[in-house]
Amino acid sequence: MLDRMDTQQSTSFTTLRFIAEGAKRFSFPNLPRPHVPANEPATSELVNWGARVYCFSWLRHLSVLLSGIVTLKDAGNTPSARIVARSVFELGAHAYYVKKHLKQYIDAGNLPAAWKFLTPVTTGSRYINEQYPEETEMFPASPHISKAINCFGERMPEDAQEGYSFLSEFCHPNVLAFSQYYEWTDPHTVSFTDDHEPLEGVFGSAAAASIEGLLAIEELLRLTCEGEVRGSLHELLEAIAQNAIKASGASA
Repeated sequence: MLDRMDTQQSTSFTTLRFIAEGAKRFSFPNLPRPHVPANEPATSELVNWGARVYCFSWLRHLSVLLSGIVTLKDAGNTPSARIVARSVFELGAHAYYVKKHLKQYIDAGNLPAAWKFLTPVTTGSRYINEQYPEETEMFPASPHISKAINCFGERMPEDAQEGYSFLSEFCHPNVLAFSQYYEWTDPHTVSFTDDHEPLEGVFGSAAAASIEGLLAIEELLRLTCEGEVRGSLHELLEAIAQNAIKASGASA
């Protein structure tokens, strides 16, 4: 069922609310680092640990961001919710990017390359790298988000670039951001008003990216033989699929 899920049909704010409620129920165990010195070759246990740290952090961040969108939208602050939606889209794209490349290294048995890839993903900081270059070894430059968005086009060929670009428009001072607050009442008059509901569809891309990201994280957890959190995530994905089927039937 999960493989057949058409994430690009998840176009409503209701989907984001459903995922946000489900993600709140996750609980995460502590993750002790394996005793592998930094100057020794990476082991499968170390790579699995690093991947799980990424996955757990990703899930927590998604949960908080989605809760923020719901809270802002319910409070009538849709413009701010749209800005957070862009971060959610980036998060979904990033999960797919990480899953794709890390899986390639793990499947090939190239653990050193897997660990080298994970390091800037989990500890990278472009800001620290640029402002404090002496800390480059500990905080290498993280992959640019454009790499993740381009890679995401493999999963969302019709929406990765266009959807991200559209969401980004609400994060910058331009016509889409400003026009949320006014309308032309006649050819000569601008009237300031509340948020325009026709732009509601911007949450569809964020919902689709969220589901794609959850699917990628679930596969990463499977690769690392993690069971506890993956079981909860699998249940959430099944619930999302069932909810989509119900919604489709109700609208038919």
